Amino acid sequence: MAKNQISKNSLKKLLDSVTPMAPDAAEKFVRDLLKVGDERRRDAEKVVAEVAAVARRSAEQFSVNVQKEVAKQLGRLVVRIDQVEKQVETLNKNLEATRALLVAAAAKGLSKTSGSAPVASTAKKPATKKPVAKKAATKKPATKKPVAKKATTKKPAAKKAVTKKPAAKKSSAPTS
Repeated sequence: MAKNQISKNSLKKLLDSVTPMAPDAAEKFVRDLLKVGDERRRDAEKVVAEVAAVARRSAEQFSVNVQKEVAKQLGRLVVRIDQVEKQVETLNKNLEATRALLVAAAAKGLSKTSGSAPVASTAKKPATKKPVAKKAATKKPATKKPVAKKATTKKPAAKKAVTKKPAAKKSSAPTS
């Protein structure tokens, strides 16, 4: 008989699976499925909310880091611009000072050349040409003695050049 009961239970299960369900059983089955589905949906919503919160925090942190880096770089840029401005100011001061010296020198040169041209030319040019003339004089006598005679022949040319202003400038160097 035990065999019959197992067969009957198996047969009953087979028939129950093949036969349509009662409406109450079907509703209960659907409610269970909906309940499980709702739980899964709530779990999914929680996960989505957590992911969104993490993404928001990451974006905020990234934004803060970018702002810090930009502020740091701008600070460095401001320091560098200040350095460049100081250099430009220094160069402008030097340029103005040089310009003032050149204008003053040009004004002195014009006033001296208009009043007494030979004095101004001998005062300025011997200072620059004296070392050249001395070097030439020391070299020439050491190699050739007639070179000194050539220098004396240039002296009369210097006297002729004294009457002319441009010539006076040229002759002032050999006379020194």
